Amino acid sequence: MQIVKTGISINKKLFEKAEELASKLDISRSKLFQLAVENYIRQYENIQIFEKLNNIYSDGITGEEQHLQNFMKSYHKKIVEDKWK
Repeated sequence: MQIVKTGISINKKLFEKAEELASKLDISRSKLFQLAVENYIRQYENIQIFEKLNNIYSDGITGEEQHLQNFMKSYHKKIVEDKWK
């Protein structure tokens, strides 16, 4: 993995909290910032996926999907009823 050095500016209180956490976790400050950015990017990507799925399904289900859903419900009900008799 290629490493790129960078400089950032943050307020002193946040810096001190980061120093404290890195010390508690026994990792370098650089590693803490790397983990934080990776986590932020992962969360952002998950939100993007969630929004795309919401757009896809925002129109509701089609008639065919409704028919399949009704079939699955009745099939499941029949299976459950047969097991509990």
